[in-house]
Amino acid sequence: MKTAILTLLCALAFNSFGQEWKDTLNEARRLYKKGNYKEALKYYKRAERLAPNDVDLSQEIGQTAYRANDFETASESFERQANNAPTKEKEIRARTSLGESRMKQQDFQGAIDAYKDVLRLDQDNERARQRLVEAKRLLEQQKKEQQNKQDKENKDQNKDNQNQQNNNQKDQKDQKDQKDQKDSKDKQNQSQQDQKSQQEKSEQKKLQDKETERKLDEFSKQEQNTKKRLDGSKGTTGGKRARKDW
Repeated sequence: MKTAILTLLCALAFNSFGQEWKDTLNEARRLYKKGNYKEALKYYKRAERLAPNDVDLSQEIGQTAYRANDFETASESFERQANNAPTKEKEIRARTSLGESRMKQQDFQGAIDAYKDVLRLDQDNERARQRLVEAKRLLEQQKKEQQNKQDKENKDQNKDNQNQQNNNQKDQKDQKDQKDQKDSKDKQNQSQQDQKSQQEKSEQKKLQDKETERKLDEFSKQEQNTKKRLDGSKGTTGGKRARKDW
């Protein structure tokens, strides 16, 4: 009894789960028919996650993503479809759509590879041959534009480097000029200080010389006075003696 109930619950759950992804898929298809491709793509992706493993929605998802301008998702879906295609004709259609999606992405090398794969499967496919030529032309144009852009960036970078170098040289020159001016000013100040110091020393020496002369004069006067006193004293003594001798 328990086993029968469990089996019944599993069956109901499975049916409910299966119904959910089918309802989601039907909603995706309804939105696609209305032209609401972006919203339809959301439901397609959800249906793909819920669908059984043996259900392949890559073709519908690819077409919807392409119309929704989501070319990255479109490329992924068409590539998966091409790799799993059951027939040669379906693989050709998938790889053709893959090439168109890559052209929209401006992945021209990827588009070239896709069209080459188509021609390997169908050598007489004129549309793939024309699109291959167009993809090669656009790839060369893209490379030239990228090269021109790179050359311009290199030129601008070289110009910036030259300007930076000129600015550095100017800064160095300005710094050198400032240093030379400072050194010159320092030398001038030092010279003035030396000159002032020399003048102060000269004036001090003059003062010292004057003081020395003054002291010499005082000493000379003292000597003269002393000599006069001595001479006067000798004269007086001699006179007294002379009068006494008389």
